[in-house]
Amino acid sequence: MKRFLVVLAAVAVVWGGFLPLESSAALVWRKGEGWSWEREGVSTGKTPQEQLAIARALTGKKDYSSAVAAYRRVIRRWPTSSAVEDARMGLAESYAALDYYYRAYKEYQQLIEKNPSSKYFETALQRQFEIGNLFLAGQRDKAWGIRWFPARDKAIEIFEQIVKNGPYSKVGPEAQFRIGVAQEMLKDYVSAVRAYEKVTERYPNLPLAETAQFQIGAAYMAEAGRYEYDQNAANQAIAAFTDFLVRYPNTPKTAEAEADRTQLKLEQAKGLFRVGQFYEKNKEYKAALIYYNAVIEENPKSDWAANAKTKVLTLNARLQKKTATP
Repeated sequence: MKRFLVVLAAVAVVWGGFLPLESSAALVWRKGEGWSWEREGVSTGKTPQEQLAIARALTGKKDYSSAVAAYRRVIRRWPTSSAVEDARMGLAESYAALDYYYRAYKEYQQLIEKNPSSKYFETALQRQFEIGNLFLAGQRDKAWGIRWFPARDKAIEIFEQIVKNGPYSKVGPEAQFRIGVAQEMLKDYVSAVRAYEKVTERYPNLPLAETAQFQIGAAYMAEAGRYEYDQNAANQAIAAFTDFLVRYPNTPKTAEAEADRTQLKLEQAKGLFRVGQFYEKNKEYKAALIYYNAVIEENPKSDWAANAKTKVLTLNARLQKKTATP
C-alpha cells in the first residue's frame, strides 16, 4: 500500500507539471457550473457580457492562459448566451497563441458546428486551414506543454474537415488538394491519387485542377517505383500524364509530363523485357515471345525494343528448329 501511495504521489507531481494552462490555479466549485480551475488574481463576471469582457481584456494583455479559463467560463456558465459565439472564437484564438494548435482547431470546429451561421465562419475556416498547413509543414503536436511528434496525419484530418465544412469556400479546394500533398508525404500514393481526383472532379474549372491532374501522374509514378516495378501503377501514371497533356497541352508542366511519360514507358519496356528473360531462362519460349513482342509494340523506338526484336528472331528460329526435329 505504501509503495502504491508513493507511485500515486509521483504521478500526481508529473501530471501537475503537464498542466501549463492550469498553473497557479485552484480547483473551485460553483453552483450551476461544477468544478473548474480558477487562476489566482483573475476576477469573474456576474453576466456573460462581463465575463467576456474580462476574457478579452486578458487577451489584450497577452495573458492567454488566463484568457482560456475566462472564455471557458462563459461557455460553461452561460451555454445559451449570445456571448458564447464570441467566447468560442476567443478560446480558439487563445489556444493558437499558446501553440496548442490542435486544441485551437477543435475549438474552431465547435464554433462552426454549434454556430453554422456565425459571423466568424469564414475566419474559423481560414484559421483551420492555417493550422493544417502548420502540421503539413512539420509542426509537432503539443499536449500538456510538450511538443510530441510531427502530425501530418492531423493535417489530413483537418483538411478533410475543412472540405466537409465548406467544400466551395475560399479554402475548400486548396484543402482538398493538400490532403493529397499530405498523403504523398506519408508515402500513401494511392490515397493521394484519390484526393487529387476529387480536386479534378469537384473543381474542374479552377487552375488547381491542372496541378492536381499532374500530381495524379506523379503519385502513380512514385507508387510504381516503390518496390519491384509495378506495371499497373506505371500504366496508370502513363494514362494520367497522357490525360494531362491532352487537357493542358501548353503549360509550364507540359515538358515535365512528356519527360515523365517517356521515362515510364522505358521502365515499362524494361520490365516487360525482364519478364521475357525469365520465361526464356525457364525454356518457356512461347511465353517469352509474348513479352518480347509486347516490348516492341509498347515502345518500338526504344533500345529495349531493338533487343526484343533480336530475341524474337532467335526464339522463333529455335521453335521452328524444335518443330522440324523429328
